Order: sequence, then C-alpha cells, then structure tokens
Amino acid sequence: MVTVGHRHLSRRKLLAFGTGALGAGLLSGCASSSASPNINPLGVNFAASLEPAGEPEIRDITIGFVPITCSSPIINAAAMGIFEQYGLNVTLQRYTGWGELWIAYVAGELDATQMLIPMPLGIHHEFAAGQRDSRLPYITNVNGQAITLGTQHMGRVQHAADFRGLTIAVPFDYSGHNLLLRDYLALGGLDPDYDVGIQVMRPSDMVASLNVGDIDGFLAPDPFNQRAVAIGAGYLHMLSKDLWDGHPCCSFTVADDFASAYPNAYSTLLRAIGDSAVWTDQADHRGVAAETMAGRAFLSQDPAVLSAVLTGEFDDGQGSQQSVEDRIAFRPFPHETYAIWALTQLQRWDLAPTTGYRSAADYRTAAREVLDIETATPILQALGADTTPRRTESIIGRTFDPADPLPWTEKQVNA
Repeated sequence: MVTVGHRHLSRRKLLAFGTGALGAGLLSGCASSSASPNINPLGVNFAASLEPAGEPEIRDITIGFVPITCSSPIINAAAMGIFEQYGLNVTLQRYTGWGELWIAYVAGELDATQMLIPMPLGIHHEFAAGQRDSRLPYITNVNGQAITLGTQHMGRVQHAADFRGLTIAVPFDYSGHNLLLRDYLALGGLDPDYDVGIQVMRPSDMVASLNVGDIDGFLAPDPFNQRAVAIGAGYLHMLSKDLWDGHPCCSFTVADDFASAYPNAYSTLLRAIGDSAVWTDQADHRGVAAETMAGRAFLSQDPAVLSAVLTGEFDDGQGSQQSVEDRIAFRPFPHETYAIWALTQLQRWDLAPTTGYRSAADYRTAAREVLDIETATPILQALGADTTPRRTESIIGRTFDPADPLPWTEKQVNA
C-alpha cells in the first residue's frame, strides 16, 4: 500500500495541484446484480432495502475516502457487501489527508468521494485552485468530533479564552473543524489568526504530534480523539456536539459529469450509501459496525476505540465514563442550513469571496447549485430516514437563521 504525502494548503488559497494525485490504497468490491441476503466475510447478514434504479449504465465506480469514523456509511457499504447487493463494483481509494483527496477529485480520478462539507462548495464555486462541478446529495455524519487537549492542560484550560498561545491542529482549512474552532475562539475574545496557532495537519498525525508536545491539542474527527485518550496522550475537553448539536462534518460528493452521464448508476449508488447510513445509525448495529471497519483495509484501528466512539460509551480521559448516545450519528439528509452556514464562515475567514453575496437569496442559490436534495429525498424517504428540513441551527448558544446570513460573515471578536 502506498501512502501519499501531506500537502499543506494555506488559508487563502490552495497550492497548485499538479497533474494528479499520488497512489493510494485500493479496495474493490465484486459486481453482483442479486438483491438476495449477503453473508459477508465478517458474518453480517445484509439484504438491500431497495431495488437498484433500473439498469446501471456503468457498474465500475471509484470512490475516495479518508479513514475516519465520518466515512462509516461508505466503508460499511464496502465491508458488508452493500455495494454488490446493489449490483455495483466499487473501488475505494484511501487518502490520509484532505489535500491529496482534493487534488485527485478535481483531476477527475474519482467519480465520487467523502468530503468535508465546505469542500464541494469550494470546489464547485472555485473558491480555491481547481474546479469541478459537484453534487452533494448526502451528509455522511453529524457530530463525531471533539476538542482534545494534551494532559498537561487538564484543569488549566476551562474556556475559550484559555486557548491563548496554544497550538491547535485542524484537519483542513476547508473544514467545519476550522470554521467551528474559529467561531468558538472569537466568541471567547480571541483572534484566531493572532492569539492561537491553528495548524493544518492530517488526522492520522495528530495523536503522535500531541503525544510528543508538538501541538497542544486538536479539533478533529474520531477515532483520533478517543485514540489520544486510549494511549494517555490527551483528554476530551469538549465534544463538538456541545458547540453545535447535530452539526454536519463530512458529505458524500459526486461529480456532476458522472451523475449526468449515468443517472441510473448515480441513483443506485445513493441507494447503497443511504442504505448503509441508515443501517449504521441504528444503536444495535454500532458495535458490529466497529468490528466491520476496524481492519487494516478500512480504518486500521482498535475495535474497542471505534466502539467507544460509535456507541457513545467512552472514557473522557479525565477520570469519568461518559454515555452520549449521539456522540456521532449518521443522518444523511443535506440540510440547506448546513451549506449556507459554511458559506458565511468561509467568507468570514477569507476562504471565499464576498462579491456576489448581497442577500439571503444569493446564499440560497449558491447552496442549491451544489446540494442535490431533489434526488436524495425520495431515496431517503423510502429508506425511512428523516427528511424534514431544518429551518434554523443553534450554534454556540446563538440561532443561525439562513434567512439572515450576512451578520455571520462579520469577523467580530468579543472583547
């Protein structure tokens, strides 16, 4: 297996892409048109809930992912044979960092991919280097992140103001982690650009960097928060759901050229991913999901660490056992509030232009160019998923109303 190197992407623009992504690990499923129950190598009995959407125009599909629990619906669809239940031959291509995945996607090397929710917005609207028309039909997960700090800070860091002078890692500039951390710090009276060192780092490197003291903490996806606790390198300062309960993290993004050329394959792919997400979200499946994803081909993590994240029964590293049922959840509906909030925060921190955004209607139009709610809704309804649109969001004690987005673009810092 070849591991790609990390490519840093600055806050104001991405570095030049080059000709394509470096090699990555490959995982292939076998094509099958049968919807009969499948006993996969892990012994899980799964039968597709829906029929494929007609005859797929193409069965071979390449999907990118980063090995974090946010990718659970994609990984489980491969590990449990769900893709083949829907007659698809899917190759999963693994990347250790979001920069490499961005490069591969805009270069046309992926048909679809897991992405942090700001990424398809940035790529579609060309906020940074590289453009590719994209559709975002699903959110792969909500919640599932945390602020983890080194054990030396236990008892000293209580509030956002206490982060002054610390170095905190985030997985990508175009990430909800970066945007949510900046909002949290600014509300605590700090300027994220001057008072705190925010460092972009691959999630897989964060625990080791924390352990040796290169960083003071990170706001990152699991399982790395729980991994830091497991080896005694850090403690959970705060779950991301404590800042914004039900917040989005990753999305399932599909290239518009693929979806347009192969509408049946696109719809069938969404049925498979949606089926996997609904299955994974069920409480009595979480322990099994931890086992299915633990292997080296997928997350390459201790199943006990994954189980702690997925079941919400975990050690917080501060001497307490916690029980948080929705520490992470898999609710795929792509709410418009998510995309509009992300657009305002990308603008707030100079990651997107402000020209052309003068009203709520402008934000709504930009969001709807990317979100594919029309295709996703009937599939999710058939799977029994909740498709009720969220009208507002409660973010760090404030109400975000997409009908009044402009105040959220102001780079205010509370004194």
